[in-house]
Amino acid sequence: MATASGKDLFEIIPRVGVLRDPRFSEPLTSLLAHKDLKHREFAAYAMGAMGDRQFLEPLRQTFNEALLLKGSRAEELQVAVIEAIGAIGDDGAVEFFMPTLRKPAGNRQELQIRRWMLEALGAIAQQGGEASLAALLELTLHQVPELRAQAISELSVAYWHRPNTTPSRVLNRICESTRDRDSSVSESAIAALQSLADVGCRRAETLFCSE
Repeated sequence: MATASGKDLFEIIPRVGVLRDPRFSEPLTSLLAHKDLKHREFAAYAMGAMGDRQFLEPLRQTFNEALLLKGSRAEELQVAVIEAIGAIGDDGAVEFFMPTLRKPAGNRQELQIRRWMLEALGAIAQQGGEASLAALLELTLHQVPELRAQAISELSVAYWHRPNTTPSRVLNRICESTRDRDSSVSESAIAALQSLADVGCRRAETLFCSE
């Protein structure tokens, strides 16, 4: 971490994730404030690999700082921070993401940031995050059709590895969304039911056939 750069630096991320040595915490926190954005991006991904919730607050601060920057490197840093928060898998991310997600996107870049956040919530819900699951359910009613459609998709993905534990409230919301006025949302809901049925969810299979 102290001497590597570029590709060599990113190649050690899997090892960081395997070792999860507490001694990595201090150098990673320092690198997250590095003047070079690539070093900061590495630190974010490595923090996600560590999976330690102590990194949530510095990651939040870095994301807010990255929003003020311009260029592709700044965007890559934003993605890294959001993915890291999702990888950590802590429901504390909901408090950070939802104020932004509840707002309409002003432009395509803002919409993309919201899509990354939705993916992170999906990753947390997949790890059993109840607050993230509730947030996704709320976002299936978002005023922006693209975000409604993605929230539905993330709900189904959250239960791919445990299909027959999918809660009734999730299946009911997906079914309601098959009748959404926007075709992209209704198609996403039908695809979500089918995907759950394909991985063995018996109730989803019955609902998919009826829909």
